[in-house]
Amino acid sequence: LASNDTTNTDESGEYDDWLELYNARTESEDIGGLYLTDDADNLTKWIIPEGTEIQPQGFLLFWCDEDQEQGELHTNFKLSTGGEFLALVNIDGVTILDSITFGEQSDDISYGRVFDGSSNWDFLSPTPGSTNSSSGMEISVSHNEDWNLIGLPLYTEDTFYQYLFPESVSGTLYGFNGTYISEESLTEGNGYWLRFNNAGSTTINGTPINEFTISLNENWNLISGISETVDVASISDPGSVIVPGTVYGFTGTYLNTSIIDPGKGYWLRAYESGEITMTGGALAKTSSKDFSLKGKANILTVNGTELYFGIELSEREKLSYSLPPKPPVPTFDVRFKDDMRLVNDFGEIEVMNTTETLTIVYDIQINAGNQYNWVLNSENVEDHILENTGEVVVPSSDRFILKRESALPETFTLYQNYPNPFNPITTLRYDLPEQAFVVLTIYDMLGREIAQLVNTTQEAGFKLVQWDGSDIMGRSVSAGVYLYQIRAGEFVQTRKMVLLK
Repeated sequence: LASNDTTNTDESGEYDDWLELYNARTESEDIGGLYLTDDADNLTKWIIPEGTEIQPQGFLLFWCDEDQEQGELHTNFKLSTGGEFLALVNIDGVTILDSITFGEQSDDISYGRVFDGSSNWDFLSPTPGSTNSSSGMEISVSHNEDWNLIGLPLYTEDTFYQYLFPESVSGTLYGFNGTYISEESLTEGNGYWLRFNNAGSTTINGTPINEFTISLNENWNLISGISETVDVASISDPGSVIVPGTVYGFTGTYLNTSIIDPGKGYWLRAYESGEITMTGGALAKTSSKDFSLKGKANILTVNGTELYFGIELSEREKLSYSLPPKPPVPTFDVRFKDDMRLVNDFGEIEVMNTTETLTIVYDIQINAGNQYNWVLNSENVEDHILENTGEVVVPSSDRFILKRESALPETFTLYQNYPNPFNPITTLRYDLPEQAFVVLTIYDMLGREIAQLVNTTQEAGFKLVQWDGSDIMGRSVSAGVYLYQIRAGEFVQTRKMVLLK
């Protein structure tokens, strides 16, 4: 904020001192009528002339000269190398907006100026434009192993990603503008994907971002916040463009959040293009709404991520349950097709998984209806009828089907076995719309009977039986192609399957 230098003299041989003010905001600031002082007992020592403005991220220089002989931006106080108190005071003459106190200094020093080691400051012709360490701060940004969403929490001179995050993996910084874009540097207000080999943290130094205005595009935007934690409900959104409930952070999987932390990146969805502003210390205009549908809809919780079904919402309301673009692999993600967390009575569930199994917890609040069931299956998983509450651990799959299905089949059907090919066990499924005497038989390709899996009267319903590749005597059969045939009343159907060894 201040300089006192024996080499910097005016024409009379007097020492010239100077201080500078920095505008960290994104709009110009009219500071006319505010006060500058070096005396804690006299906060109105010098008034800034009316109409004095500082441009956004700009600096304004004030000479400190008791005689005020060199223009309107010369104060009526001088600075001392013995130590100094400096303050910017509000127009009321009472409230201190910002201040700095420093101790004894050498004559040849620029108080608070950042010195990068490359050159000495030219005090004869001061050129403000570097950040003030008096206004500076440092922020520690934690990161997990692998992919992270990050942002720039401070104004810094060097925004190259591996200068800011030296532990990051080269070539893995990606921004978003409707599609992912490879980047080299970070920009305030934008969010980015960045990959790390190990978990850890990075300390970033710079000037605080106290307020920032972000231009949003329609649909999904990747953003970051300011230098302090911001409550999403406090964001200024004059055009009401933010889709409620669509701010997502990332900690190994997407997590819906009500706060924006410095140094982190976040997804946010907008109904249409517009501008929002984050301001430090702003109070939430409303309390954060809970968008959980627990108790109102059926819930599938897959490895901790909630999906909803069984209720119908308007198209606008559904947007609050949409999800951002899928994260990079390898990460966990689960969603309904078309990037949704909510469906009514049918949905394809898309899974990105890094483990061999999935834990699925279900809570059924809304019944499927008379003679209907909620059913979950995949090509690797038999039908699970979802009733009341429960938990199942199933083999991982990249696609599941959730559907509202009749409790009784409409037609006789024999399905393809799964898995196919198989070794050593496979599952055969068939539907009976009515009671029937059922015979299910395995044949080889010459038509010889190998085994009979079913030979009895069965009630209507969805049926399944397993074959372990053994014949009627319990001996393992050789690898090859086999036929399986069902006879249920007048219904007859035959399919092929392949045994591998």
